[in-house]
Amino acid sequence: MPRTDTMRLRPLSPGDEHVYAGWALDEEFRVANGWPERDRDGHLRHWRRLIEAPPPELIRLAVEVDEEVVGYADLHGLAPDTRELGIAIGPSSRWGQGLGQRAIKTALTYGFSVLDLTRIWAETHETNTRAKKLFDATGFIETGRHGTDTYRGEDVSLVQYAVERPY
Repeated sequence: MPRTDTMRLRPLSPGDEHVYAGWALDEEFRVANGWPERDRDGHLRHWRRLIEAPPPELIRLAVEVDEEVVGYADLHGLAPDTRELGIAIGPSSRWGQGLGQRAIKTALTYGFSVLDLTRIWAETHETNTRAKKLFDATGFIETGRHGTDTYRGEDVSLVQYAVERPY
């Protein structure tokens, strides 16, 4: 069967927790994404809660390529016209294949067309060069540098980005 390489977003569903909990065993992925150290059962419980009863401010969608889960995209917030975007591609062996850039573009399309957002913003750590390159490559504009957070064991500055809905 020929490979179509089709990316899509879909709601999280039962069974996805096994994929995401498996990524927690990938130390590079876990550390880069700030996931806590837990045993596999702890990660399974966490993901089951998100699937069964997501918080009202979080839209978390599975990112699939040819029906295989390769990540997730978050659109977070309660404002009617603005949300914060976050993505994760896993496991780390999938990094560097263009999936992050495609996931961001797909999430932007979803946010602007399905949710009718006018602005999508994102934030990353100053030292996260991979994320900064992704935001630059997908049309985000740096809007500020406010706050600090721990990333890979260091206290670093946060960089904010935004993109407006194209008209």
